[in-house]
Amino acid sequence: MMRVGWSPLSGLTLLALSMNVSAQETYQDFGFIGGGVTVGESVFSSDGTKAGVEPNLFYNGEYGFIDGSLVNYSVLLWLGISGQWRFAEVSNDFDDIPNGINDREGNGELGITLGTVGARLTYLHDVTGEHDGYEVQLHLGRAFDTPFEQFTLSPYVEVDYRDEKLSNHLYGISVGESSASGLAAFNADSTWVYKSGLIGIYDFSDDVIVLSKLEFERHDSESALVQRDLGWQFSIGAAYTF
Repeated sequence: MMRVGWSPLSGLTLLALSMNVSAQETYQDFGFIGGGVTVGESVFSSDGTKAGVEPNLFYNGEYGFIDGSLVNYSVLLWLGISGQWRFAEVSNDFDDIPNGINDREGNGELGITLGTVGARLTYLHDVTGEHDGYEVQLHLGRAFDTPFEQFTLSPYVEVDYRDEKLSNHLYGISVGESSASGLAAFNADSTWVYKSGLIGIYDFSDDVIVLSKLEFERHDSESALVQRDLGWQFSIGAAYTF
């Protein structure tokens, strides 16, 4: 099954973190929109490598930032109001999940962000009544120049804490689902998700960049829905800068 969805673009936000002053000036009031093709393996599927497509959207400016599906409006220098649409993680629309398991619907979230676009602590709470849970995201990283003037490498790490309600929405297996799927029933406690990656950004021209991403994630849950220890995705695409 082809995967179509938003991938966290946290590595791309590191463009604004370079200790080089000229790099900071270059990527202030900077944005891009585009897309790419992907291959990877989801932690929720054991059916091997899947191909797909994804959009790429980013903006960093004086009044906030957009990083994929996360939007932040700065009300103070280090404080912003954040909103996000959480796309479905456990769904046959994106992965081949086990038969008998219901799709987990996406949901809208609101919260706050402390820090900058590339070094931030974000709290997001469900406001659409899907699960009434919350997540806290800690994201850190930096952009590095390379010997090739037009090419930048951006490693990042992110740790997400998911409360019991959000975790049970994603990882819980009801008695009915257990009977239909053959998987053991499961009630989730709060969980952690660990993410890391490496982003390559090549300035193809004044208006176009080429993006390549290698990303990894691990979900710290004993649920049978988590069918592999490590998920990964590689993508490559292009975007128009503005």
